[in-house]
Amino acid sequence: MDHALFGDLNEKGFLSPAVELVKAKLKSTHKKNFEDVEAASGVAQYLVMGAGVYQDVPHMVASLILFHKAVRSCQAAILLCERGLVVDAQTLTRSAVESLFHAVALINDPAVFVQMGKYGDTEEKKQAQGMIRSLSELGLNDQNVGDLSEVISRAEGPASKFSAYDAARIAGLMPLYETIYRGLSAVASHATLRSMDSSLDIRDGNAVLLTGPTEYHLDFTLGLLKVCLEVSSTKLREHFIFEESGIE
Repeated sequence: MDHALFGDLNEKGFLSPAVELVKAKLKSTHKKNFEDVEAASGVAQYLVMGAGVYQDVPHMVASLILFHKAVRSCQAAILLCERGLVVDAQTLTRSAVESLFHAVALINDPAVFVQMGKYGDTEEKKQAQGMIRSLSELGLNDQNVGDLSEVISRAEGPASKFSAYDAARIAGLMPLYETIYRGLSAVASHATLRSMDSSLDIRDGNAVLLTGPTEYHLDFTLGLLKVCLEVSSTKLREHFIFEESGIE
């Protein structure tokens, strides 16, 4: 890489034009894995755009929206992989499989739709209560408090919980939960010691901070994305309506 561009990368980070050179190098070095995941993305995109659903069946409408979210998150993660932002891509991969769990759970048990709604109300209640507590002396006016109180009132009754674990169990996707979701929680999404692995290297007995693009676990991450996209495609084929369009 040109020394001036390398310096620009150090100065501007991933907003540097030099990232385009990184992208070209990584896509060349890892050509087969990028081609494979892009092919899986193409199939999933085709299916999710062609899937039909009856609008008066709300749990299926919600499921299709979450399939869109899963595919979109996978595609965003691929873009990050192209630029050597592998840990950030893993965070999005975890988000993608979470959407997949909920999308399939909604199909397998329509009651999940209500459970998700109640859990959403419970979480918004917690946020509204927290905002009133923490912001009461920082400018909240009566209108703000009234609006937040209205949010709190929507979550009447006992607190409701519906976790990614619950969704994965109902979806029959526990293997993905125990591997991709749980694994990426520790190494990417959460602030754990394990999540620091990709940012540190030992050279000549000294710890070195790695701040730029990396290939560390790049192929592994592309493989996880391929799995998520392929499972999404399988479930879309199984449960949605497709007009005669050559989709198999």
